[in-house]
Amino acid sequence: MTRIGWAGLLPQLDRESIVPLYRQIYEHLREAILAGTLPESTRLPPERTLAQRLAVNRSTIVHAYRELVNDGLIEQRVGSGSRVVPQLRGGQPERAAGVPWWVTLPPWRVGEFPNVLGELAAKHEPGRISFVQGVAPDEPSPLSELAKSFGRVARDPRFVLSYGDSEGYEPLRAAIAARMNARGANAIAPSSIIVLTGSTQGIAIVAQSLAEPGDEIIVESPSYPGALQVFQINGLRAISVPIDDDGMRVDHVEAVLRTRRPRFIYTMPSLHNPTNVTMNADRRERLATIARRAGVPIVEDDPYGPLATGGPPLVALAPDHVVYISTFSKTIAPSLRVGWLAAPRTILERLLLRKQAYDMATSLYVQAAIADYLERGYDEHVGQLRGELLARRTIADEAIAQHWPAGLKVSRPAGGFYLWTSTPRELRARALLDASERLGASFLFGEAFFANSGGDHYFRLALTAVTRPEIAEGIRRIGEAISALRS
Repeated sequence: MTRIGWAGLLPQLDRESIVPLYRQIYEHLREAILAGTLPESTRLPPERTLAQRLAVNRSTIVHAYRELVNDGLIEQRVGSGSRVVPQLRGGQPERAAGVPWWVTLPPWRVGEFPNVLGELAAKHEPGRISFVQGVAPDEPSPLSELAKSFGRVARDPRFVLSYGDSEGYEPLRAAIAARMNARGANAIAPSSIIVLTGSTQGIAIVAQSLAEPGDEIIVESPSYPGALQVFQINGLRAISVPIDDDGMRVDHVEAVLRTRRPRFIYTMPSLHNPTNVTMNADRRERLATIARRAGVPIVEDDPYGPLATGGPPLVALAPDHVVYISTFSKTIAPSLRVGWLAAPRTILERLLLRKQAYDMATSLYVQAAIADYLERGYDEHVGQLRGELLARRTIADEAIAQHWPAGLKVSRPAGGFYLWTSTPRELRARALLDASERLGASFLFGEAFFANSGGDHYFRLALTAVTRPEIAEGIRRIGEAISALRS
């Protein structure tokens, strides 16, 4: 065993720095390992011993060591402590012969979340009724008026032959701010908004700007799989809080904040994906209050909010500690890939730098066309879309009453894209999916929507990617599959 004189290798911690202490320790040890100052097989001090020497909490050392394990720089074994692993030239950990190093990256770097996008692609087969993909229905169609908007914009070379500003096209930002003001977020100005290449980009930017790998965050359970995957790939640890018919259980959030300091709270309070519920006004106000008191920002993901009929105002009503994210994918078309975020000035510059690192700027041509469409046809289209969603939900409710047994519990909010169902304990969603697919109907099983575990007795139907007649027929097929499994 290699022995090291640790006195000269201990980091000098800056307790006034904004860099967390665990991060300072991690970076110091990482540099020493990659430089060879801590050679392979060196045994690091026990966590408790190093914590005492540095006068920090033991959990700080646990956190730093965990990051080194994730980087493949040390290994930890019960009974033998933490040791530096062999290093190849260039700082990459030694791997098995013939196996590229990137294949064996730690899971939080490459992700080991259910492949929802793969599920989406696999379900589109001729003759199958797929309730998988959450896209806007074909009717009402925005295409006619949207094509006119693109035509008008295409005649101006500025929109085609320019990158545009990283913050986004100013008239589009002004139109977005006006619509947010109309929904209750009165303090939102165009200067508070960054236009995104899809709202998932905003989730990733926020995750990387507000937290470090290993940090804790609060998420709803269940929650949007795309966000959960972003958080997992960025190494964030989710604390799950349940949802009921009135949205996120804010009393659970308050209990967590008494003992933990998560980096942010991620919530989808309006027409939640997958449950379709909307957080009531009292809970929104309470969530904003306790988050401000604890100094924890809220990340409000609101792709479906414009489709709600009435309902409470935005959580972004309190803009000093809320990052608001939304998109035009659900109200116009997903292929546009245009969303936006609104954030406090205290963090806006940092988020903009992250945005620039991704793509410099969202397509100016598409932004200009959307800005034109917002003036000419958007509001009428959204009103028609709300009516279509309500009609589809009525069809679904009638088919469920006719074809499904009473043991299944179905979310009851009207409108929205989704129908969320829980099955009796003896009926697992994956088994039901297998049986339904044999009859020509598919849906998303529940495990994809839970950050930590669970979901095997839940499934989601998207009522928008099929025709009206297919809704009733698909639900009938699923009911037939339930009967087959029970018999």
